[in-house]
Amino acid sequence: MEKVKVILQHGWERAIERDPGVATAMYAGAAIVAEGQRRRIPVGQDGSHGRPGGYARSRIHVEAGADTTGPWWDIGSDAESPDGYPYPVGLELGTRPHVIEVRDKKVLANRRTGQIFGKRVNHPGTKPYPWCRAALADLAGRVL
Repeated sequence: MEKVKVILQHGWERAIERDPGVATAMYAGAAIVAEGQRRRIPVGQDGSHGRPGGYARSRIHVEAGADTTGPWWDIGSDAESPDGYPYPVGLELGTRPHVIEVRDKKVLANRRTGQIFGKRVNHPGTKPYPWCRAALADLAGRVL
């Protein structure tokens, strides 16, 4: 993966407050990263847990705010599994082996093949797929 270096001029936080054009440029940069994330995030065709394929991609957004350190832009997907796990993070960083247990269904099964796994399976985990961090490379060489 390419390294991305973002250089902000000294005093950029105050410049945003004084000049709306700076905030517009910062938002433009955030929008470029969000679009890069939409292009890169893995999309399952079948969906899961009753959600359509592309659910995590559909939840990618740009949110602006400010706190005591200054303005910020949050870029990413807030998609969650039914039990509240932020699974776009699992896509980005990979997951450790974990147990999956049935709660509302009789058994876990593969909908496409009909293979039945039972009420509890030991999932081997997943490898990382850096869709989120890779999108930062879309800012390379740009002056906003």
